[in-house]
Amino acid sequence: MSKELQLAIEYFELSNKSDFSKIEILFADNATFCNRYGEFFVGVKDIMSMQKAHHQSYESLHWRIIKAEEVKPRIIRIEFDFNATDLEDNNIQFLGIEHVIVLNDMILHVDVRQQS
Repeated sequence: MSKELQLAIEYFELSNKSDFSKIEILFADNATFCNRYGEFFVGVKDIMSMQKAHHQSYESLHWRIIKAEEVKPRIIRIEFDFNATDLEDNNIQFLGIEHVIVLNDMILHVDVRQQS
């Protein structure tokens, strides 16, 4: 397993724990993030603010990796199943694909897509 693939999997594991301090150090300062709604976030501070707000909108949340592969050097593709309970006790579930671009042992870009 490449170190880039390991880093992307670690990012999912830390996300499941909502471990923001460890997540933050995985991202390059100038990283970018596009969420499943097509909203862009630029810079690690903006990304972390978005992530904290996202996690706080749920009572519980969990990403299960279905498949993870390095599709090109430094480009990781992860198929996942997201399950959560929101603050109104509604179950939220969807399948998605996340591309994680890793450069110099740091996450440079994340792109999340919900599968239809």
